Amino acid sequence: MPDAAKKTDVNVLRHHAETVAAPAPRAASAAERPLVVAVAGQPNTGKSTVFNRLTGLNQRVGNWPGKTVDRAEGRLDRAGRSCVLVDLPGTYGLTANSVEEEIARDFLLSDVPDAVLAVVNAASLERSLYLVAEIMALGLSVVVALNMMDVAEQEGRTIDADALSRAMGVPVIPLVGTSREQSLDGLVEALFFVDRSRSEHRNGPQAPEAVRELAAGLEAEGMVPEKALWTATKLAENDSSLRARLKKALDADAWQRLDERVNRLPDNAAMDVYEKRQQWIDSVCGNVVTVRQGHASPTDRWDRVLMHPLWGRIVAFVVIPLGCLLGVVLGMCTGGMALMGALSAGPQIKALLPGVLGSLMAGAVVPAAGWVLALLSIIGFIYAVFHFLEDTGYLARVACLMDPLLGRLGVDGKSAIPLLMGFLCNTVAIAGSRVVNTRRQRFITLCMLPFLPCSGQTGVAFLFAFALFEPRTALLVILGVTAVNICLACVTAVVLNRRMDRVQSGGLVMELPLYHKPNFRTILTGVRTRLEIFAKSTAGFIFAALILVWAVSYYPGGSIEHSYLYVLGRKLEPLGSFFGFDWRFVVALMSSFVAKETTAGTLAVLFSVGAGDHEAIIHAVRSAITPQGALAFVVISNLYLPCVASIVALRSELGAWRHTLALLAAMLGIALVTALASYHAGSIFL
Repeated sequence: MPDAAKKTDVNVLRHHAETVAAPAPRAASAAERPLVVAVAGQPNTGKSTVFNRLTGLNQRVGNWPGKTVDRAEGRLDRAGRSCVLVDLPGTYGLTANSVEEEIARDFLLSDVPDAVLAVVNAASLERSLYLVAEIMALGLSVVVALNMMDVAEQEGRTIDADALSRAMGVPVIPLVGTSREQSLDGLVEALFFVDRSRSEHRNGPQAPEAVRELAAGLEAEGMVPEKALWTATKLAENDSSLRARLKKALDADAWQRLDERVNRLPDNAAMDVYEKRQQWIDSVCGNVVTVRQGHASPTDRWDRVLMHPLWGRIVAFVVIPLGCLLGVVLGMCTGGMALMGALSAGPQIKALLPGVLGSLMAGAVVPAAGWVLALLSIIGFIYAVFHFLEDTGYLARVACLMDPLLGRLGVDGKSAIPLLMGFLCNTVAIAGSRVVNTRRQRFITLCMLPFLPCSGQTGVAFLFAFALFEPRTALLVILGVTAVNICLACVTAVVLNRRMDRVQSGGLVMELPLYHKPNFRTILTGVRTRLEIFAKSTAGFIFAALILVWAVSYYPGGSIEHSYLYVLGRKLEPLGSFFGFDWRFVVALMSSFVAKETTAGTLAVLFSVGAGDHEAIIHAVRSAITPQGALAFVVISNLYLPCVASIVALRSELGAWRHTLALLAAMLGIALVTALASYHAGSIFL
C-alpha cells in the first residue's frame, strides 16, 4: 500500500477517534470549571432518586438534542467546589439498540465527563454490574453508588461494600437513596476526590484474545489505545450504529481492510465478550454477596397474585382505572374549582370591562387560564398516581400483563398505560406516551389515542343518551358507541402496523423491579418536571386557540348569533340535515373543538336557556331532534375531532403538522361516515 494512502487512512482513523470517541476539548482547567459527572444506571436502580437527592431543586430539565427523551442536569456545590451532574437515561448497556442507549453512549464518548457515578441496585447486583463493566471498559473514572441496600436486606441479601470496592478497584458507597436520614457526604466526597486519570481499569473485565488482536490492528492504523479496545469490542458485538459511523468516516480502502478484520473474528465473538463480562461479574460478586437460605422474598409472594395470567389482569383492570379516577377527582377538587370560577366570572368581568376587552377577557383569556389550571391540576394528580405505582415496582408488571394483547396491534405492553389514561383525558395520555420505547410503537399509540372517548365525551354521551332514550336503550347506546371507539382505535393500529415499515422486534423485554417503598420526594420531583414540560409546550397554544375561537364567535356582530361561527353553522346546516339535526347542533360540535364539556353550554346559549340548567337543555333539545338524529349526534360527538389541548399535545409528540392533520382528517371522515350509518340504522331500529 502506498505510504501516502496509508498516512491518509491513519489520519481518518485518528479523526474518527477524536470526533466520535475521544475527549471533547475543555476551555478551562479542571480547577477553574465545575466537574462534570454523568449519572448512569440501569432502570430500576434508583438512579433518579440519587440524582434528585444530590441536586435537590437545583436542576433543569430539557430534551437531548434531536430527541424526545428528557435531559436533566443538576448542580452540586460543597465547600467551595462545584459539580454538574448529568442524569443519563436508564439503559442496560452501551450498544445503541434504543434511543436511551444511544444518548448515554454518545455522551460518555463525545462529552467525556470527568467521572461517572454508576448507580447499581444492591438487590440485583449481578445484573446491575453489566453496565458498570461497559463503562469501565471506556477507561472513565467510576464511582459506584450501591443503592437500595434496604431492599437487598428485605430480599435476604447482604453485601460487603468494602470487599466489592477492592474487587472492582473503584470507590463503592453503600446507601439507601430513599432515606432522608442517611447522609450522602461519603458519596459527595468520593465524587470530588476520585482519580480522574483516564486509564484502563486493571480490575475490570478482560476482552477475549480475538478482540484484543482486532484492537491491536486498530491501534496500528492510528486509533488511540483506550478507544481501540472499546471499538473492537463493539464491532465484535455487531454494533450496527458504530459500523455505520466507521463506514461513513473511512474511505473505501480503509473500510474494506477494517471489514475484513472484523469478518475474521470467530462466529461466537459476541458471546465470548458476554461470557468474559459475566465471568468478571461472578468473580467480583462471589465473595461479597451473601444470600440467606430459605428466605421468602416479598416480591415473590406478591407476584403470585399480581403476575397471575388471570387474577393479575383483573387487578390491573381495577387498579389502573381507579388510580386514574382518583387523580381526576383530586384534580377536579382543586383545578375544577379554578375552572368553574373562571367560567362563572364572565358577567362580573363584562360589568367591569364593557365592550370588546371585557368579552375577550370573559370569553377567552380567563377561561383559558381556568382550563390550563384545571389541566395542570388533573395531570399533576394523575402523574402522581402513576409515579407512585411506578416507584413501587407495579407499573412494569401491568405492561408485561398487557403485552400479549397489545402485541397483535403492533405495540407492546408499555402502550397500555397511555391507552388506559386516554379514557380519562386524551391530553394527559398523549403527554404520557413517552413511556413507549420505539418511535414506531409511539406513533401507533398516538394515532390510537384520539379515538378513545375521554371523560368529557363520555359525559356528553351520557347526558344526551339518557335524556333522549329509555334507560335500557341509553345504556346500549353508550356501550355501543364506546365499543365503536375502541374498535376504530384497534383498526387504526392494525392498518398502521401493516403499512409502516416492519421493524424486527424481540417483543417486550424489561426488568421487573423488586417491590419497595416509594420515595415521595422523587414522585414530587417527577410530577413537577412533567408539569413544567406540559405548561411550556401546551399552555400558550391553549390561550391562542381559545382567543381564536372567541374571535370567530364574537365578530362581526358582537354575539354568537351575529358571528362568523353562526354564519358558518348556517352554511353547514345542509350537512347537518343528513344526520337529522339543525345548525345549532353543528355549531355545538364546532365549539366542542375547545373542550368536549362545552357542548352542553353552547346548546344552552343557542337554545336560550341557562347553561347550568340541564333539564331545560334536555327539554329544548328533545323538541328539536329525532331519536335517530340524537343517536347520530352522540356518535359524532364521540368520534369528532379531539379538543384543542389534545391536538396541540398530539402535534408536539408527533413532531409534524402533516401527521397531525392527516390523522384529524381521517377522524373527521370516519366520524361523518359512522354517524350517517348510525342515523340510518336508528331509522330502522329506533
